[in-house]
Amino acid sequence: MAVHVEGLNDTVRAMERAGVEVDELKDTMGTIAAEAANVMQGFIPKRSGTLAASARGNRAKGRAIVTVGSARIPYAKPIQWGYPKRHIKPARYVERTDAVMDARTPELLEAGWADIATRNGLT
Repeated sequence: MAVHVEGLNDTVRAMERAGVEVDELKDTMGTIAAEAANVMQGFIPKRSGTLAASARGNRAKGRAIVTVGSARIPYAKPIQWGYPKRHIKPARYVERTDAVMDARTPELLEAGWADIATRNGLT
């Protein structure tokens, strides 16, 4: 599951060629990942809240990644996809987050890139 932005890699490469620091690109993607993690937390079923609290955004220059669960919280996948043998219905929190972020991601990218371009004198 993912939100795909056509031309993202080309834009990232062009900005790097124009002298934009990689950390600035990571900041924009980190903002998107953090917002997606916040949205996802609202869709994750809460018994104790531990699984929802484990949703976190990661920074990368060309992608925004949200991770859920850990070695100590191994039940993220069964909650997401369901586990019929244990009578766990799928929560589909990833798909629900993608649906929200489909519209929001381009806005955040444009705002982040505009800010980067202004700071670097590219506009």
